[in-house]
Amino acid sequence: MISVSNIERFAVHDGPGIRTTVFLKGCMLHCPWCANPETWGVQPVLMHDERKCVHCWLCEKHCPQKAITFEPDFHIDYSLCRACGTCTQTCIPNALEISGKWMIAEEILDEITKDKMYYENSQGGITLSGGEPLFQFEESFELIQRIHEEGFHLALETTGNYSLEKLQKVEPYVDLFLMDCKHLDSEKLYHATGADYDQIMENFAYLSKHCPQKVIVRMPVIWDFNQDQIEKIIEWAATLHFPEVDLLPYHSLGKNKWENLQMKYSYAQYPLMDKKDLMPAVEYGKKKGVRVKIGG
Repeated sequence: MISVSNIERFAVHDGPGIRTTVFLKGCMLHCPWCANPETWGVQPVLMHDERKCVHCWLCEKHCPQKAITFEPDFHIDYSLCRACGTCTQTCIPNALEISGKWMIAEEILDEITKDKMYYENSQGGITLSGGEPLFQFEESFELIQRIHEEGFHLALETTGNYSLEKLQKVEPYVDLFLMDCKHLDSEKLYHATGADYDQIMENFAYLSKHCPQKVIVRMPVIWDFNQDQIEKIIEWAATLHFPEVDLLPYHSLGKNKWENLQMKYSYAQYPLMDKKDLMPAVEYGKKKGVRVKIGG
């Protein structure tokens, strides 16, 4: 069984063509700008949308674990909540939902096969994302093998924060690595995200040596964190012979999810980043022999 957060059909930003993106739960990082914080843990989790809530108190009344209270504001005690879903069944305005579902590989394959025709006509395929899609390694590796057996183009949207042994095991089955490079300073990277810089760089080095054409370097460009790293990362990608760097300008699409999980979103005060401000990097990439795209 593998814990799945969401399966998004007709995705067009997670690799070439029309794709189905499978978001797997579990991640070893804690990026404060993360758009999918509900994927950090493997277990299903209850989320509450205050914008929809009418404060009818039915969820509090029916919660078998007594995890929901109004004091006077809505509150979930996650130490008690078992994500059983009882409260969601009583919530008339659908302010409550469970994020996460345990599925077997066959169920996932049945879902993604529905759009096989679209993949074939658009040169698309399947993207595994997260969280970190290799966090549930044994389960995700089985899924990767099954997708490969079906002949689908497979992209892995990944942090690279895992052992080289795991990368070597999955590499023959993956057609495209959409791999993050968030910062080239190990201390700043660790303090912001918890990532292991040396481990990530070891994996990038392996891919550079064995299959650089299968790699697109992805850089989320974040206010007050790594704007000064853009040219450095382009230069670094050029030395490793990676053909493309995608710059992903900061957005706040995950803000509501943080709030729905009763978590503080520390980037709430930052504006959206204008793609036009990143356009000089495209020309810089040409000078270095690297294709630079704004957005995924």
